[in-house]
Amino acid sequence: MTGQDRVKLVAFDMEGCLTADPTVWEIMHRKLGTWESHGLPYWNRYRAGELEYDEFARMDVAVWRGAPADLLAAAASEVPLMRGCAELLGALSAAGIRAAVITNGLACVADRFRDAFGIEHTYANRVLVEGRRLTGGLEICVPYARKGHVLRRLARQLGLRREELAAVGDSPSDIAMLRAVRVAVAVQPCAPEVATAATHVLQDGDLRSLVPVFMPGGAGPSGADQSM
Repeated sequence: MTGQDRVKLVAFDMEGCLTADPTVWEIMHRKLGTWESHGLPYWNRYRAGELEYDEFARMDVAVWRGAPADLLAAAASEVPLMRGCAELLGALSAAGIRAAVITNGLACVADRFRDAFGIEHTYANRVLVEGRRLTGGLEICVPYARKGHVLRRLARQLGLRREELAAVGDSPSDIAMLRAVRVAVAVQPCAPEVATAATHVLQDGDLRSLVPVFMPGGAGPSGADQSM
C-alpha cells in the first residue's frame, strides 16, 4: 500500500456495526406496547423471507402513527453503541479519516453519529413527522439493495478512489458496499456470503480491533482476522 492508497473514508452500516441490540424499532414498539402484537411478528416474517426489508420497515413505522415525535427521539437516544464504537470513531477523526453512515435504519439514530462524533455524511431512512406527531409514513432514502450505489456516489463527490475506501457491514444488504472498497470488514456477519465479501472478519464485536485495520501501525486490541 502506498501513502496515496491509505484509507481516507470508512463507510459504516449502522445496526449491528455501530449500534447493538435492542434496536430503535424494538425500543419504540415497547414504549407503545406494540412489540408483541406487531413489532416482533413483523420482524419474524421478515427474517423468514415473507417480507422484503423496505416493506417490513414501512409496516413497522405505520404502527407508530400518531405517536409523539419526542417518543421516537427518546427511543433513538436509548439505542446502545457497539463496544469500542466511540474509540474507533475518535481514532478515525484524529487521523483525518472521514467516516460515513450508510444504513437502511432510521435517520433519528444515524443523526446521533453526526451530533456526537461529527460524522458529516449520514444516509438513512426517515420517519415522517407532521405537527410533532408521527404520520406513520417512512421516506426510503436508502433502499435495501442500494448501499453500494450510495457509497460510490459519495466517493465520486469526494474525489476518492476505490483504493482509498473502506466499509463495515454485517448483513447481505452490505455486500455491494463491501465489494466497492479495498478494505472490507464484516462484523459478526449474519450470513456466510457476507464474510466471503470481506477482506477482514471481526467476530468479537469490539470495534477497537479495527483501528490497526484502517490505520496500519495504529494501536488496537487484536480481533479482526484476515479473510482467506
